[in-house]
Amino acid sequence: MQKPSVEIAAVLRRLAESVESGDATIVQLADEQIVIPANADVSCKYETVGETKELKIRVTWDVFSSAPQLIHKHSESVQDTLGNLYDVFIYGAPRLDGTWVGWIKFVPLNPALPSLRTDRETTQPDLAALEYWSTGLEPMYFVGAFERAEPA
Repeated sequence: MQKPSVEIAAVLRRLAESVESGDATIVQLADEQIVIPANADVSCKYETVGETKELKIRVTWDVFSSAPQLIHKHSESVQDTLGNLYDVFIYGAPRLDGTWVGWIKFVPLNPALPSLRTDRETTQPDLAALEYWSTGLEPMYFVGAFERAEPA
């Protein structure tokens, strides 16, 4: 087993190489492999608090690893309380752990109205499962999702 200081040095080296190259990287920390995407935000801060000196390294990234994909356009439309019709689209995106999340976007037929979207509606093990999930949704599901949706 590596000493903690050697392990941390290796993580920092991999992280620095990733930032410099603009590529995603995988670092090993304790017993966990961590995938850090190319678009991660890396910040370093050096502080002196009393007689204690600290180097704080923070790496943050979004749960989504790539741009959303259109998964399915439903033949059903949703109507709001004013009679406006919205087309129904299922979108998804892969997560860093390989699973896929899906949400619903409602696009009005009237371009003067805003599109709406839900938060995550599902997490599926892969793209094929997300596609299958999207084809099984019933019109009544869309009514509830439309009520939860917010401007996109």
